[in-house]
Amino acid sequence: MILIVDDRPENILPLKKILELHNFKTDTAESGEEALKKVLSTTYSVIILDVQMPGMDGFEVAEAIAGFGKARDTPIIFLSAVNTEKKFITKGYTSGGIDYLTKPVDPDILLLKVKTFYRLFEQQQELKAIQESLRTEIDIRKHAQEELAARMDELPVHP
Repeated sequence: MILIVDDRPENILPLKKILELHNFKTDTAESGEEALKKVLSTTYSVIILDVQMPGMDGFEVAEAIAGFGKARDTPIIFLSAVNTEKKFITKGYTSGGIDYLTKPVDPDILLLKVKTFYRLFEQQQELKAIQESLRTEIDIRKHAQEELAARMDELPVHP
């Protein structure tokens, strides 16, 4: 699922429509605080985050997300109509963003980026699941090996 965060519903609606037309499930938040609450309870594959918002701005939201173990690896794409200078773009990357686009956004470019980051996130989740499965398998084998060694020690030794 993709989370779209923008304080202006008129900015959320076109993004939501574009993504849903391409079979992406979406969720929305109209403030940084609402986005953080949602990120705590739901796993998102990509977060599209507006920079300019009242209360918590996009940079603060990204920094907070980076502190959540569960959501730390979620790709964040920043969108900004106002903060298009290099210092803001740099801040976007340093606060946890994986990309920074300026408005008006070309829908085709945004869609290509979302597809790419979505696929990468899904692959990363699959790798984590495989690693966990391997760790479990290793633990089981170690336990079995220790049990076998203990039983071998119990066998009587014949000269």
